[in-house]
Amino acid sequence: MIIGGLLFLSVHDETGVEKNIKVIAEKNQLYVLPDSTKVWMQPGSSIRYAKAFMQDRRVWLEGSSLFEVRKQEGSTFQVYIYDAFIEVKGTCFLVKQEDAYHSEVTLFEGEVDFNIPSTRQKTAMLPLQKLTYNSIDSQTQLDTITNISWENGRYNFKDVPLTQLIQIVSRMYHTDILVEGIHRAEVSFSGSIHYNESLDNVLNKIRFSLNLNIRKVDDRYILY
Repeated sequence: MIIGGLLFLSVHDETGVEKNIKVIAEKNQLYVLPDSTKVWMQPGSSIRYAKAFMQDRRVWLEGSSLFEVRKQEGSTFQVYIYDAFIEVKGTCFLVKQEDAYHSEVTLFEGEVDFNIPSTRQKTAMLPLQKLTYNSIDSQTQLDTITNISWENGRYNFKDVPLTQLIQIVSRMYHTDILVEGIHRAEVSFSGSIHYNESLDNVLNKIRFSLNLNIRKVDDRYILY
């Protein structure tokens, strides 16, 4: 378990008894839960779970993290986000929360059920599907992805259009990345990005792979 950059907090009840454990990621980090489930946490994200986690495998997530859930017969695993929760059946999936009202769940392998308690709506997800959830109106949208996968701490891309790739990288690193003077529809990227790879390494990888140039203007990166 990688612990550098993680902040651990204990949450107590009114009697002072320790009830929950909260973990906050200060940078891209891997955290391993007591059942060996791996949580690849993005900067600023946090998870909270009960001290008696092995008897009640529930996790409350703020921010964005990817879960590789260890399957246990007779034991469910649930991830709670704002106004909804994900029921897991031993799988690998990414949860992205840009704010309290918009969430995305991308399933790479296994099965999950996305649940909205207020409307009793349940959506069964299959591998290589992405669900978008708007908690304001409790609406969901299910789309299929075909060119992105996850394997042992890295995203693998196959013929991903440059426009889509830039959107993904921008969101991963919370950075503005622009493209100038390139016929985007004709350019695609194949390769991998490790979960804790630096932004400079990622941009150089894209630049060399696609024979592009890059410059930085203020806080923005421009590929051309």
